[in-house]
Amino acid sequence: MVTALAFGLAIGSFLNVVIWRLPQGKSLINPSSSFCPNCLHSLHGIDLIPLLSFLMQGCKCRYCKQPISWRYFNVELLTGLTFLVITYRFWQTPTNCIALLLFSAVMISIFFTDLDTFTIPDSLNLFGFFIPLVRDIIGIIQKEPNHVLLGGWLPRSILGAGVGMAIFGAIRLIGWLWKRQEAMGLGDVLLARGMGAFLIAFAPLGTTPLYHFLTWLLLCCLSGAIVGPIMILWRKKTMPEAPSEEEEEQDYPESNSNIREQIGFIVYCFVLGDLWDYLKDVKVRWQGKSVIHPEEPFQPAPTAVPFGPFMVIGFFLAVFFGEWIAHAYLSYAFPPIK
Repeated sequence: MVTALAFGLAIGSFLNVVIWRLPQGKSLINPSSSFCPNCLHSLHGIDLIPLLSFLMQGCKCRYCKQPISWRYFNVELLTGLTFLVITYRFWQTPTNCIALLLFSAVMISIFFTDLDTFTIPDSLNLFGFFIPLVRDIIGIIQKEPNHVLLGGWLPRSILGAGVGMAIFGAIRLIGWLWKRQEAMGLGDVLLARGMGAFLIAFAPLGTTPLYHFLTWLLLCCLSGAIVGPIMILWRKKTMPEAPSEEEEEQDYPESNSNIREQIGFIVYCFVLGDLWDYLKDVKVRWQGKSVIHPEEPFQPAPTAVPFGPFMVIGFFLAVFFGEWIAHAYLSYAFPPIK
């Protein structure tokens, strides 16, 4: 368990690099060494000891003395504890344990990236989908009970991915019909693809493969309902000036797309259109060219909160407590007849 904690802390240090560089379109391998984002000074081994370096240096850079965000400490600590809990819970099934550790690293990166930038990089969403897909393929080859082909031909991960996208894609469409604005970004729908592909493997034997999906949705919404208002109040408090309602309406005009286009976006992502777009970008970068996206960067409204972090919270709650919650509800709603 100590090894799992130490490994998680080390991975958390790398995730800080991912969270800072990916949204800016920077390479994760060039430069190969970490550096201070303020003075750009390369960091050495003594500066990169998880948790300890941050505390020993007084939460400041050793070179420029500028404060270092507590996010770096929090990411390392959260990753270490997550790896510890997952290893403790799933060490008896090594394949599940390794897959969930990899998936949790991606989810933590998404959690903090979406929290900071209101965006989820395509590369993270793609990794988040292919991890459970590969895990399912391994399970199919080894003929594991929770990875049997549905109907003799359909991998469970594909069904889970489709249902996850359908649920959150429907939320996106309902929000668009209501306000003609994006109530939920496509990044969240793609995030649901990977979560659904993974969550379906945790359904108890003898139950429907979608056993945890309703619990997952409710936990996502519940965490958003509890934490969301606090985040909105915090954003309003830290913003220099809160714009008036008229200014908000001018800044966020009605979308020119129609319902067919909105559905088309979701279908395009379901057939992995985002993968082909990502590979095109990689090819352009490999040729030494810059990737140009004509669309303007997303500017969230003052009262907006990213939903991705709540989806991550809901997913892990469903993985660890979903069966207990479902059993408790069914026992309460349908008590045994005496």
